[in-house]
Amino acid sequence: MFVIFLTVTILVVPLTVEDAIISKNIAKWKHVQSGFSSIPISMMNNQNYRDNGVVSLEHFINALIKVHPLKNPVSYKIKYMNGDTPDEKYVFKEIYNTDNGASVAFKWFDDEKIKGEDKIEGMLMYDVNGRRGPNVWGKDIFGMNVYANKIEPFGKNEDPITVESDCSKQGTGVYCSFMMLQDIQEP
Repeated sequence: MFVIFLTVTILVVPLTVEDAIISKNIAKWKHVQSGFSSIPISMMNNQNYRDNGVVSLEHFINALIKVHPLKNPVSYKIKYMNGDTPDEKYVFKEIYNTDNGASVAFKWFDDEKIKGEDKIEGMLMYDVNGRRGPNVWGKDIFGMNVYANKIEPFGKNEDPITVESDCSKQGTGVYCSFMMLQDIQEP
């Protein structure tokens, strides 16, 4: 009987610990959302945006550091939920530590020919626990599309079946950025 109990404990405890860590990471992701919502407001208050409808990388960074002061750059490997290495779209070359132990990275798209509310200005990656593992999209790494007037988590504009499929062990985990904000927790 003791052997059966021990075997079950050995099999269940690692899952419980991993689930607890993921739940904590999701809670952190939900918590930082309110801070990120102030970034578009700050960018739109910039004179260049008011005059030309253009948001620059400099104005984005200034708005970002008001929410998350950036510290020294760091480097570490990031994986998709299915274990694959991210493709170029979700690779961020410069990752920065923040005051709260998280990591932030961003890309900016300098295409001034395209304007309007639906234009994605850039992308933001947020690792809720920084270099500490698991460093996996959908478990501790989440991301957002940056528009001039809003910031939306990856997956928001996708259909629910695509989001759920991506936020699984066979998917990339990128769309968990949206799914985890919806209180659907299936990583």
